[in-house]
Amino acid sequence: MRLEGSVQPSSSIDTLDPIVETNSGQPVAIPRIEPIVLAARAGAPQAPAVRIFLGTEPAQYRAERIFVFALAQVRNPDRRYEIYRMTGLPGFDQTGWRTGFTNYRFAIPDLAGRHGRALYNDVDQLYTADPAELFDQPMGEHGYLALAPRETAVMLIDCERMQRCWNMKAATTISKKKLHAAASDIPGNFGILDAIWHARDLEYKHGESRLLHYTTLHLQPWRPLPAQYSYQIHPYAEIFLSLEEAADATGYELYTAAEPSPRFFQLKREATAQPALMPEDVMLRSRNLQCAKFGLIGPWQQTPAFGPAVRQLDVEQLRQVDLPAQDFIAAHDLEKLAPEDLPWVVDRLFALATRMLYVKARLSGDGSMISSVSGWRRLLRRIARRYPDRCWQLDCVDEKGHTQRFVADYALRLNTAESPKVWVLLSNHAGDNAQLMAMADALGWPYECKRITIPPRSYLLDALLGSKLPRRPIPGLNAPWPDLVFSSGRRSAQIAQWIKHRSKGTTQLVHVGRAQVPLWRFDLVLSTPQYGLALADNVVDLPAPYMNPRALDQAQLEQWRQRFASLPRPWIAVLVGASASPYCMDTQAVQRLGVEANAAVKAMGGSILLSTSPRSSATTTDTLLSVIDVPCWSYRFGETQDNPYPAFLALADGFIVTGDSLSMLTEACMTGRPVAVFPLPIQRNRKARLRHALEQRLGVIDRTTGVRGTPKQQEGFSRFYFKLVSGGLIRRERQFEQAHLALGVMPLSQGPLQPPLLSPQALQSARERAINAIRGLIIGERPSGS
Repeated sequence: MRLEGSVQPSSSIDTLDPIVETNSGQPVAIPRIEPIVLAARAGAPQAPAVRIFLGTEPAQYRAERIFVFALAQVRNPDRRYEIYRMTGLPGFDQTGWRTGFTNYRFAIPDLAGRHGRALYNDVDQLYTADPAELFDQPMGEHGYLALAPRETAVMLIDCERMQRCWNMKAATTISKKKLHAAASDIPGNFGILDAIWHARDLEYKHGESRLLHYTTLHLQPWRPLPAQYSYQIHPYAEIFLSLEEAADATGYELYTAAEPSPRFFQLKREATAQPALMPEDVMLRSRNLQCAKFGLIGPWQQTPAFGPAVRQLDVEQLRQVDLPAQDFIAAHDLEKLAPEDLPWVVDRLFALATRMLYVKARLSGDGSMISSVSGWRRLLRRIARRYPDRCWQLDCVDEKGHTQRFVADYALRLNTAESPKVWVLLSNHAGDNAQLMAMADALGWPYECKRITIPPRSYLLDALLGSKLPRRPIPGLNAPWPDLVFSSGRRSAQIAQWIKHRSKGTTQLVHVGRAQVPLWRFDLVLSTPQYGLALADNVVDLPAPYMNPRALDQAQLEQWRQRFASLPRPWIAVLVGASASPYCMDTQAVQRLGVEANAAVKAMGGSILLSTSPRSSATTTDTLLSVIDVPCWSYRFGETQDNPYPAFLALADGFIVTGDSLSMLTEACMTGRPVAVFPLPIQRNRKARLRHALEQRLGVIDRTTGVRGTPKQQEGFSRFYFKLVSGGLIRRERQFEQAHLALGVMPLSQGPLQPPLLSPQALQSARERAINAIRGLIIGERPSGS
């Protein structure tokens, strides 16, 4: 998909410009980079193009795509924007670089022609406001603006002034440290960049900051280097992930069939020496789909099974708008394309293959999306979501010649099979059960709820022995086994493992929360920030628990409105939970909640709608009412009268929620109305205190913010620690504050109630992402014998 008003001719190195003389008289050849262009609308007033030089590398392809997509959402349509992808520049020795683009920024004056202005951005950033405002701001006599002389991940550069110390020759021969010093030592050369244009991780403030920099490498939401880091959930991951979900839904790509990258024309696509052999299972599936018209890309051994209607295609033909569709298309040698062109090529193949697409590919060694099996799978899965009626198969061949095969044939099975069979394993926790049933409802498939009553076994024993225990039958769980099982908590996680073992691996498992068994035993894990799990290919990180919006009919809503009518507005719902280790709601905490909530509501001239929850103690309501003197309507959970909670969500003007109940907090945030959280104090027993102190000493938790305003980067021991967490051998202590930060809610003590910073739309995007991932277990690709 092309963004409206955009022209995207290129973003790769094209040719070398004429040789430029340096100050030393030595000639240096300057690469010419063709930019991605977001064009101004027709008839817009003339203004200088906003030139952005983007430091990137092949492993950052997801970040690169969303950087441009985000820019397109906030840019001025009357302005032209040019994005120059600096990747793979020639002449650089990358020894000692932290990224694959560390020194590229210092070549910008030459790359920009030694004139005008240029912005520099690392690829791990998102603009949340129009960068033209930064590009146009006064520079005075300064050569560059940045947070600090050596904080140059975001810069505004005067290319003519800066070419004396930053140029192609210097960038390729001098260290980053010395280049920073050379620039900052010139009097007046450095100017201070307003911090709103460079917010690093937790420095980001919704509504104020205009650029978010995901600078902590092991928290980057797109997980570019899984071999080097054990990724955890970034508090602001959803900003990136919701943008990516929107880009996926609209089919946005950096390049299109109409306007491919320049490397599409430059790379020679030579055929393999030997024609490929079509696998028997592929031909069988094509017959089951009644394919009559075949399209082939790349050389294939011809077989009578193709029949007479075989069309040999080449990749260049995919750019033709009127290319006729085929029932079946088989393609190989796609890895010889420029990786940046693969998304639109695969999209065209899905569009043209009306029944089945088969891709045979070899892994590349360039670190791009096609350098790993998971990268190929993610690419095809992402695009196949827009073509749910197609079957597809991917055969990935590694450097040793081994093939991994993945088949997505749900469209074929749908014609002959019933809806998937789904079980929901219920526990004693109402919040967990609500999440599971909300997800099952959203899938739209029939499901059965199975209540688990057997006691759990030791988590260490379970981590070591897994599905080998128990061997005895479990009442109520019998064959035929389901296609999909939902679980949450240690007890149901163990039963889910048992079901998969009994089904001989055919049942797909979805676990919510922390499993406390090895994560790789599940097909999908949905986790939220408080658990601090290590993220992997089968882990989807969500900012908050999955909750569907509640609804009351108009008659019920009006009845509740009449009950509250005598209370002065605003109506502030105070939703109360209970202790949840290591957080403690003792009498002192309850009294403090009542005092703070009373003061906040009194300042607003309103009243309180008070409700406890299933976990609240019997005395909680009495303690709260003893310190509340504003008008109040209260409900003790379990009373015979109707539960007012859905009405509170629908009618309250704001919410105060105790920090232990993320389900209630999430539902309050889903309304978009003002919310404050009341954090509970932490009380650890002796064993927990010793363990917490040890983990702090080892540096695997509570890694304090560094001098740059970012959490400290992950070290080797931390990676080992999180492997143990992923393996179920260590249970991390919950940190509810991480979820509060992700939702963007402020503590009650820090001021008036404010709308949550994570919007209802962003929460909806997260829910859609979760359901797409779950649905993909059934309708998506599965490993198959090769």
